[in-house]
Amino acid sequence: MTTTEQVTDRRAVAPDDHDLWVHRFGRTERFAHWWTVSMVALALLSGIAMGDDGGGPLLAVHVSAVVLIGVGLAAAIAVGDRHALFDAARHLFVIERREARWLRTTLRHPLRRGPEPPWGMFNPGQKLLAWALSASVLAVIVTGILSWSAGGEGGLHAPAVLVTAALLCAHLFMAVLNPATRPALNGMVFGHVRHTWAAKHHAQWLQDIRR
Repeated sequence: MTTTEQVTDRRAVAPDDHDLWVHRFGRTERFAHWWTVSMVALALLSGIAMGDDGGGPLLAVHVSAVVLIGVGLAAAIAVGDRHALFDAARHLFVIERREARWLRTTLRHPLRRGPEPPWGMFNPGQKLLAWALSASVLAVIVTGILSWSAGGEGGLHAPAVLVTAALLCAHLFMAVLNPATRPALNGMVFGHVRHTWAAKHHAQWLQDIRR
């Protein structure tokens, strides 16, 4: 799908049509997401399977998976729709002032539940999880290199892996099991989400793409 077609799809939004699907992610964004998740999962599973052995074919798989994360993202930028990819990344990693204010208020009064503001393409929870996962994957890579250079002795590689695995499980729970966020999975699989869901959970984003 071309960028022009995506814009056309995004503007074709009828607020009263409950069955209307709204374009959310193009092929490039979806490829970058699934490639990264797959390679991170392969790296984690191969590392767990290696145990204390630390060598053999599994080590090659383990290292290759880490390297291929960067290769896949570079390919997405070089061949795919880099503008859409960078735009999605900007929405995901930039925390706006109103989101920061909402986070501060929520942390100060965790039991006080009020109506949430109309969120943009991603809500503050999604952004925090994205930052946490990115930092934990980077920590896994850095501690893995340090552990390998030290002969696999000690280090923080194992704790970093555990934290990353826990964050991935949280991401899977929100994407697959949590009823409120599960409809978002359709956007990452097929590229579109229902208008009614977007209007409820990402009203500001829906308003922006209609302009």
